[in-house]
Amino acid sequence: METDSLFYRLFKEKPNLLFELLGEKVPRTTYTFGSYEVKQTSLRGDGILQPIRSTKSPIFFLENQGYLDRKNEFYPSFFTKIFLYLRDFKPKNDWRAVIMFTQRKYDPGVPIHYQDFVVTGRLQRIYLDELPPEIGNLSLEMGLLQLIGLKETEAPDRAKTILAQTYEQTSDTTERRRVLEWIVTVFVHKFSQLSREEIAAMLGVTKELRESRFYQDIKEEVSKELRESRFYQEMEDEILSRAVLPLLKSGMSMKAIATELKVSVKRVKEFIKIAQAEE
Repeated sequence: METDSLFYRLFKEKPNLLFELLGEKVPRTTYTFGSYEVKQTSLRGDGILQPIRSTKSPIFFLENQGYLDRKNEFYPSFFTKIFLYLRDFKPKNDWRAVIMFTQRKYDPGVPIHYQDFVVTGRLQRIYLDELPPEIGNLSLEMGLLQLIGLKETEAPDRAKTILAQTYEQTSDTTERRRVLEWIVTVFVHKFSQLSREEIAAMLGVTKELRESRFYQDIKEEVSKELRESRFYQEMEDEILSRAVLPLLKSGMSMKAIATELKVSVKRVKEFIKIAQAEE
């Protein structure tokens, strides 16, 4: 799921986001966020929030779930990772577990073996599709988390609000593009049938998307190939075969690709057909 990286980035940049989500007072203890891996296994946890220089504050194990686990292995796997981590690293801190489901329907239900963790509050589950509307106003990051759980009919208006607030609060172009890229990441998953350019048009930010790092990286790579080629005609086929499909997937139209690469639309169509046949 593409939003996994979004969860990681949000909590990495703002660990205290967890306490906002839980509705708890932000502790004085400073926390850091990262992923964790259990030794001698291939198990990797989505995230761990660790207190710095404090043994009195708990460790938080975070997990994000955006699909239905039909094998009923989600909870056993999650707690296995936690218990193996505690065995391997032997932290002095107590621990808590937080699971974020993008929708309630993806929660298979806590097995009887782990029900005590629910009763004692050691395990807390959050359903992003049931967050109260006002919680999105607490912070930009909270608004983005809420956006993940919103229905497709509600998400575009909320995304536009987040963008408008960002533009009002900062004139920093880098920050604006960062927020835009986050929203597009969410929408690529939520509206999988749409291209990035169609998503940008939905949000009214086509120009901004074209100025984003994602778009510019592709453009720069292609332009570099063109600039460094001594025998353009001989290299054109190779460059087109490498560039056309990524540019198309980024949301560019065939006409725009042709203009960018200085070739005919007919040539672009030819290489799109070839590239799609090879996928």
